Amino acid sequence: MNTVHWFRADLRLADNTALSEAAARSERLACLFVLDDALLASPRMGAARLRFLRGCLEALAADLAKRGHRLALRRGDPRRAVAAFAREVGAQRVFWNRDTTPYARRRDAAVEASLAKAGISAHACKDRVVFEGAELRTGEGRGYQVFTPFRNRWLARFREAALPEPRPLRLPAPLAATERAELLGALARFDEGVPLPPAGEAAARRRLAQFCTRAIGAYAEARDIPGIDGTSRLSHHLRFGTLSARACVRAAQDTALEHPQLRGGAMKWQDELIWREFYAAVLEEHPRVLTRAFRPEYDAVRWNEDPSGFAAWCAGRTGYPIVDAGMRQLVATGWMHNRARMIAASFLTKDLLVDWRRGEHFFLQHLVDGDPASNNGGWQWSASTGTDAQPYFRIFSPTAQGERFDPTGAFVRRWIPELRDVPDKLVHRPWEAPMLAPEYPARVVMHEERRVEAVRRFEAVRKRA
Repeated sequence: MNTVHWFRADLRLADNTALSEAAARSERLACLFVLDDALLASPRMGAARLRFLRGCLEALAADLAKRGHRLALRRGDPRRAVAAFAREVGAQRVFWNRDTTPYARRRDAAVEASLAKAGISAHACKDRVVFEGAELRTGEGRGYQVFTPFRNRWLARFREAALPEPRPLRLPAPLAATERAELLGALARFDEGVPLPPAGEAAARRRLAQFCTRAIGAYAEARDIPGIDGTSRLSHHLRFGTLSARACVRAAQDTALEHPQLRGGAMKWQDELIWREFYAAVLEEHPRVLTRAFRPEYDAVRWNEDPSGFAAWCAGRTGYPIVDAGMRQLVATGWMHNRARMIAASFLTKDLLVDWRRGEHFFLQHLVDGDPASNNGGWQWSASTGTDAQPYFRIFSPTAQGERFDPTGAFVRRWIPELRDVPDKLVHRPWEAPMLAPEYPARVVMHEERRVEAVRRFEAVRKRA
């Protein structure tokens, strides 16, 4: 039987559920990627992420070529392009891996309908996460709204059904398709920009091996220190599927088993992988969170417009060094350390009192690893509007956060050269020695004043609710 595998956010050959199923059950196979015009035109799809996508596609095409296959590229609306391609190559079936964003679910339902009209069957597989939200339910049959019970159920399910080992991939004979390699030119306008990490499956596996041999043992503590390379730096690979979530969990489990002294860090990293699955499950269950607060009463919070404050935040010129360093890192590299993300998000929503959706949008425009579920979950956590969120009355002090997690100012000085001559004890409070940093901006707001106002606004909403 002739089959198409439709690549999406699964740009790898190894441990790819739908590709493995398609290969095992087919006589001939064609591999397809569709450059979706709706996503290419989205204001949330930033240039850095599109450049990384291009690198992943080039690496995938090269990996397929080594196996005698070509990656067919099409551009347009997948609702028509997938069925048209399947007819072109004479396929009777199309396989793909599921995604949980509202747009992806609508698109995939439409693709399935167009395939059915053409007499072609559709087969969607689980691949982006270890367990989808529908597999993890409360005793009442509902989705989880708090992380710890979700984690406990995830771990119980994991013990009940251990991960299957990925089977070797044996691709059947290729189906011929019309060559349209020039379609990668659709991404050529993004050739210039911030330096990006290596793309593709091989790069992902190298980074995973490096993390598990060098940094995973200290991960529980080092992950919060933005001035060192203490995190996995695999989020962009998980975002594009050049590495599977299963491979990461296997690596954490294997490391803990083979090196007991590294178990604490490995299990903490596994918890962060489960957070990713938690936010994916929340989005799957509650698609409204992309535009509204998870906790509906907080849709009534009064936010400031403050265009000058928002512009200062975007440019890394708020006058609070740890916030500004994180924002400059984001714009310069397409990535921001997780602790810095939380601090920057808290500052925007609790100090500037600007709507979390504006920050979420800005992050998606700039992050290479910009994932709708994780990005939304993190922003709503920081804004105290989400599931299992930071309580509204516990507000990060940007100064205290900087002094705690960047005590020597290593991270701040890396991204804010204006503060290179400020001593350690003042690097997170340069307003106390302005003559040492004359080019660094003054604070746009006073934290203590805004903290009081933020609590007042949230309490007013709670009283009305």
